[in-house]
Amino acid sequence: MEKKELASILSEMLVPVGFKKKGNYWVLNGIEITKMVNLQKSQFSNSFYVNFGYILNAIPLNGLTMHIFSGLGSLDDRENTRIKELLDLESKVSKESRTSELKKILLEKLVQKVRLVNTEEDLLQELKELSHLNNIPLLVKRHLNLTI
Repeated sequence: MEKKELASILSEMLVPVGFKKKGNYWVLNGIEITKMVNLQKSQFSNSFYVNFGYILNAIPLNGLTMHIFSGLGSLDDRENTRIKELLDLESKVSKESRTSELKKILLEKLVQKVRLVNTEEDLLQELKELSHLNNIPLLVKRHLNLTI
């Protein structure tokens, strides 16, 4: 599998729910927030990362790509290892298995998640479920009136 095939899988999953592809990004503009997904290549191997997050349209980015940033992964070690293996195009996974497993994971861990966040209030509820807010910019915390 090559990067373009991986990008094609992402498009297949994201375009039907409203995202538009722009380079290595898929973007869905909303009234209050913009949703973004990014395919990033590792500097050290033929592995990729699927990053996703949100831009709050009411506040400046101040040099950030996204205000809220996350990566495709799992808290379950075995599942997270499998996700990394599927995104490592040098791993010995058949094209059919890689494609079907990635589609399933992208649907469960990315598409379903970003479909639930459409407003600042939705995003605030998601942030309140996190164990910490250390990676949330101060500007965002202030805007959403999160305890600092």
